Amino acid sequence: MMKRRFLAALCLTLLSVLGAGAAAHAEDWPEGISMYAINVGKADAILLHAGEDTYLVDTGRDRTWGAVRYALDLFEVKTLRGVIVTHTDKDHIGGVPLLADSDIQVDHWYTSAFFADVKEKKHPVVVAAKSRGQEAEFLQGGMELPFGDYQLKVLGPLEYNDKENCNSVVLEVTGEGGSILLAGDMEFPEEQTLLDAGILSPVTVLKVGNHGESDATGEALIQRIQPQLAVISTNTEEEKDTPAKRVLKLLKSIGATVGVTQYAEGGVMVNLYEQEATMQYVSYPDLPERQQVEIAEKDAKQDTLLIRNLSDTEVDLGGWYLVSDKGGEMFFFEEGTVIPAEGALRMVCLDTDTGRLPQEEAIIIQWDEKKVIHPSKDDLFYLYDAFGRQIDTAE
Repeated sequence: MMKRRFLAALCLTLLSVLGAGAAAHAEDWPEGISMYAINVGKADAILLHAGEDTYLVDTGRDRTWGAVRYALDLFEVKTLRGVIVTHTDKDHIGGVPLLADSDIQVDHWYTSAFFADVKEKKHPVVVAAKSRGQEAEFLQGGMELPFGDYQLKVLGPLEYNDKENCNSVVLEVTGEGGSILLAGDMEFPEEQTLLDAGILSPVTVLKVGNHGESDATGEALIQRIQPQLAVISTNTEEEKDTPAKRVLKLLKSIGATVGVTQYAEGGVMVNLYEQEATMQYVSYPDLPERQQVEIAEKDAKQDTLLIRNLSDTEVDLGGWYLVSDKGGEMFFFEEGTVIPAEGALRMVCLDTDTGRLPQEEAIIIQWDEKKVIHPSKDDLFYLYDAFGRQIDTAE
């Protein structure tokens, strides 16, 4: 049972934003079937819950793991019945190594039986499961997974496709309150395969495929499944053509109500119970204000970063993390790493010549990597707090 409260504002979007509604509080998962699409930008990380069972469908990017972990902690999820990785794109599989390194128990590690961009022995799900002394399990259409008193079907993939998005695991959850279709990133070819197979039927909720991009969610699909509610996991700043106008217009044409994760601090919650379907934007009112911290200096030649506290109070960086966009390196700050008021912290790498650094009063933290900052190419660095919120970016 979740002891901490979250605020779920009952305001939905129907292409244009509807007026704000009343506020509701909840102390644990609602009864029935719940699907919580976490706001992880243009990526997917979805919690499916019913009874005692919770699945994590996709894990977001590595740099959005903090948001996923916070959602797991908020709902006090200590054990996952399974993690289901729909396909191997980084915005779906990026958090898998971090989940494997966490204290969350995972009973089953699932992924698509078909994958185009990686060999099996190096598949992140295979590697993660092996690190836990477990084996990855491969999904394809026609299989079923345990999910409390409800039905969790694997509809796709039915065949291999050279395009990785079209190898996506496609799921259908059915219960007394209706059904949910989770489309992964499937594009038109996989949609057509499922349509031709005759295994798609009307659903209550659609988790829109491929972040609402224009290469997915065709008219034939929507006319077949006729969803009442639709959830799109994306961020327009990261991908300008999402959600695509065509997709929004198509959903509007059948009267579907659309929720987009970028409009919610936490994410979008859908619940099916007693023949009723609801959708809510979730915010986290108990989160502390964002700290005034910046990446003040990035020196590629010396392979060093300077992080500065701009506030007049000390800041504890425990649980914060840095991510390099170019190389994908991550650094997690240990508990008790504190920057004094108006103080600074300098990250030094294995190839940093510390004797040539400015004689400053700064805490020195060792990053046990070489060439973290690319010497010649643009390399973005992201600084996230312990709640997965992006605090600063250095170009």
